[in-house]
Amino acid sequence: MDVLILYTYAYLAGAIPTAYLIGRFVKGIDIRDYGSGNVGGTNLFVHVGKWWTIPLGVVEVFIKGASPIWIGIFILGLEVDSGANYLFGINRTSATLAGAGLMSIIGNNWSIFLRFQGGRGLAVAMGSFLVMGFYQLWIFIFGCTIAWYFLRKSSAAIALISLSLLPIWTYLLGQSNIVIWYFLGVLCIVSVKRLVSNWTPIPKEMKAYKVLFNRLWRDRDTDSREQWVHRVPKLKHLD
Repeated sequence: MDVLILYTYAYLAGAIPTAYLIGRFVKGIDIRDYGSGNVGGTNLFVHVGKWWTIPLGVVEVFIKGASPIWIGIFILGLEVDSGANYLFGINRTSATLAGAGLMSIIGNNWSIFLRFQGGRGLAVAMGSFLVMGFYQLWIFIFGCTIAWYFLRKSSAAIALISLSLLPIWTYLLGQSNIVIWYFLGVLCIVSVKRLVSNWTPIPKEMKAYKVLFNRLWRDRDTDSREQWVHRVPKLKHLD
């Protein structure tokens, strides 16, 4: 019963549509009608304001991502595997805790409050990394930053590559198979969300394979990033 309650909390906490609520309260817009339609930081940065990404990040990382796992550890007293110590001197490698982390990402990506639409889940995932894999969190951030600085390529592609390497880093760090499978689960959830977007149909004028490649690799439907992130509703555009 405790696990069921924890997973329900994890999903509902993850499902809080933070970027959507900020867009509504600050500018009175449905952020799903703008840019990529993604309920996340990039859309909020472009169409609402860059400073609003700060409270968004706090909620996504600490409340939606980290809090379900913290509750599992410090309130429910879930068992953890032995191994190297991480944040707060605890190695969080329980399968139940990993499941809670994945549920929060699923809630964010397919929110019951937005008819199962949502964000891409990276910020929420980083919140769960804070507890499940503290070293991997910094490897992920460092890898994305260095790769983007030297290559100047799509940040979406770099994030996907960095994310796909985390199971390997976890193995090299000597953590349990549970954590390796956890990072594989995160990779699968983020990849599936990119492919289905917010249930957006594939544009008729584009080849399906091209759109799916763009969604997975570039996190958008079109080749042009500027055209994609600055889209506005037609009526707004005419004004």
